[in-house]
Amino acid sequence: MSEILALNISDPILILFIILFPAVVLEVVKRNKLAGMVGPVVLCYAIGLLLGNIPSLTLNGDLSMTISEAVIPMAIALLLFSTDFMKWLKHAKTSMFSFFLGAIGVISSSFFVSWLFIDRIPDVWKLAGMMIGVYTGGTPNMSAIGLALEVKEEVFILLNACDVVLSGMYLLLLMTVAQKLALKFLPSFKRVEETDRESTFHYQRSGYDTEEMVKKIEQRKEANQKKKFKVSTLRKVVIARSMAVGFLLAAAVLGLSIGFSMLVTGKITAPHTLLAMTSLSIGASFFKRVRRLPRTYELGEYFLLIFCLAIGMVSNFAELLNSSPEVFLFCAIVFVSSVGLHFLLAFIFRIDADTVLITSTAGIFGPAFIGPVASVLKNKDIVVSGLTTGLVGYAIANFVGLGVAYLFQAVFL
Repeated sequence: MSEILALNISDPILILFIILFPAVVLEVVKRNKLAGMVGPVVLCYAIGLLLGNIPSLTLNGDLSMTISEAVIPMAIALLLFSTDFMKWLKHAKTSMFSFFLGAIGVISSSFFVSWLFIDRIPDVWKLAGMMIGVYTGGTPNMSAIGLALEVKEEVFILLNACDVVLSGMYLLLLMTVAQKLALKFLPSFKRVEETDRESTFHYQRSGYDTEEMVKKIEQRKEANQKKKFKVSTLRKVVIARSMAVGFLLAAAVLGLSIGFSMLVTGKITAPHTLLAMTSLSIGASFFKRVRRLPRTYELGEYFLLIFCLAIGMVSNFAELLNSSPEVFLFCAIVFVSSVGLHFLLAFIFRIDADTVLITSTAGIFGPAFIGPVASVLKNKDIVVSGLTTGLVGYAIANFVGLGVAYLFQAVFL
């Protein structure tokens, strides 16, 4: 009976499903409030986990892993293209400093805890680099560092599963009582009041006939209504063209990065390719035409959803349950100590609670969760800082994670 119920998904169908299904998830998130609260990232990963653990469903795990590895550099490049680093440095000193303290926390914790587990977990220095990657940038960085350090597939899956459990509990805390707890020992956020005195009684002072203005506005609305369809169609064409340009630019950056690796080492190596791609993507973001390309960030997020769906499919619960609990203990200690150290340093330097919470979210979850957390904190003023620090995390995580991993190896091994 089990043989009759067994279903083997062909490779072409699997490829199409992985590429197109995130679009379905995005549409569901737009239309369903509950799905919107969960978020597309969590949904794609959860659906991938579900499909990967159905006993009667046979999937090509190698193909899913290949797809996840292929979309990572493209996602990172597209996410970095839209980042205005100079503007963020000028206008977000507090959030930058808080994010820096969070990075110090995860670097210190990963380094010290790795030393404690040096005789208990093989190649623990690689896990340290990956932990720094995921809690400074995000899952794509953890995967990129794992590829660069040639970490075994099962180790990455186990580490990713541990991260899902730990970060899930922390997200629940952020969405409930984290702000109240943080305000007990951190100062509150100070909003900058902006008043527009010139707007008050503007029409009266300027001498305009308000009735005449209303008529003109109505006439313009009627004219715009007729052009609405044409404008909407043109807008879609422009967006599609800009997304295509962004995709081609990311592919070109990937090609140049591969060429750099070939030039330096004579072969394609993950560390040289990924570090070159990160550097070139940051460099490209300094050009306004690149930075202002519409929807490159959204396209990068879509690649991230493809990654989450694909990597979820290769996560087998049976293997995870049979794995060593020491890896989970290692991840738990790193996670708790890094978050705790971040808040301790914030207390010492008197950084406000909302900024600490949003930069902690940026480091641990990336930009995708900034909106929901900022909404819970009832503070839209911190959204830009949260998004930017999250993107900065994507930019520096590969450098920091690999640097600390190789330093630990050089000092202790």
